[in-house]
Amino acid sequence: MIHEGVSQSRPLLKTKGFSTLHLEIFEYILLGKTNREINRMLGYTQRSHAVVDHSRKVMYKLLAMEDLHRADFTERVAYPRKFQFWWMKLLVKHKDALVFKAIAAKFYE
Repeated sequence: MIHEGVSQSRPLLKTKGFSTLHLEIFEYILLGKTNREINRMLGYTQRSHAVVDHSRKVMYKLLAMEDLHRADFTERVAYPRKFQFWWMKLLVKHKDALVFKAIAAKFYE
């Protein structure tokens, strides 16, 4: 439901669950792009939390694949750019499995 006067972020992701868009956003973060740059590139509003939410989903999956507990790695999840080399190592290690699990992103028009 859309209320008047409330800005809406685009694109609206139709896909439920883990998608290739989540991986793409996380890779942009690891390449050093800012949230603002990623929002602009993907068509989200400046105030959108999609980049943060989608990248966290990937980080939580990587932690689970390594059998690591979220509570022990909250700082690394909160500041992925600060720990980008550590995250990149995990992503490279598990990328094939993540791509296999991810579904193609579909958007509402």
